[in-house]
Amino acid sequence: MQAQFADQLAAFIKRTKLSVRRVAYRADLPHQTLFNWLRGTRPRWHRGLVEDLRRLGAALEVSSEEMDRLLILAGCLPDHAQAVSTTEQATNMPAQLPWGWFASGSHPAKYEIGVERTVTYESARSASIRAREAPEGFGTLMQEFRANAYRNKRLRLSAMLRSTDVAGWAGLWMRVTGPGDKMLSFDNMQSRPIIGTTDWTPYTVVLDVPQDSEKIAFGMLLSGAGQVWVTKLNIETVDCDVPTTDQQTLPDHPVNLDFSE
Repeated sequence: MQAQFADQLAAFIKRTKLSVRRVAYRADLPHQTLFNWLRGTRPRWHRGLVEDLRRLGAALEVSSEEMDRLLILAGCLPDHAQAVSTTEQATNMPAQLPWGWFASGSHPAKYEIGVERTVTYESARSASIRAREAPEGFGTLMQEFRANAYRNKRLRLSAMLRSTDVAGWAGLWMRVTGPGDKMLSFDNMQSRPIIGTTDWTPYTVVLDVPQDSEKIAFGMLLSGAGQVWVTKLNIETVDCDVPTTDQQTLPDHPVNLDFSE
């Protein structure tokens, strides 16, 4: 599939009438990486590959179907991802990924991720992550934005989530990174996971955004079997009297030394 990926990528770039360097700049990718892909080097898997390709797709202004094709050729989606019948899509699978969002995680191809056509909350559309057969790792529906407008502020991510038969765990998550992608604050609700079957429930993640922050990423994740839905997402700044949920924050003093809790 290496040649097919390179040919498809070249066709998309040619359609934009932009230079390779300009496309790389718009996608926030090293231009040498893009040149290597065009020469036939298949993208090497890493945790951020799907995110990189989604940014590239946005820079190339490809359609959802074209984005899926690019991901399949890069080995990030199973070959049958576009071969599902219309009826099966409507009844058994979430719709395509919503604009501005992308699928990522350690094993995104093991999960069906997208807008949910039938499940709503207070008439609001939801998105869903559903595990395929024998899921591995985790899948996430996420997006990322620049931190400039939020530096030195406290940020709260809130949403309504529900779940069905979650055997591993699920949750909201948010991450703030600085220079060199150094993690500055992070919470993925692993300390208070969503497990099993739950009705619509509000959840929040609250993090500080330090002065040297560069990017903020957030989303919903599922690890293991089951399905989880999210809707009513909101991000807002809050006062400092709202406690953070940062899992990297250390307590001020030793705790639970007698193991009573």
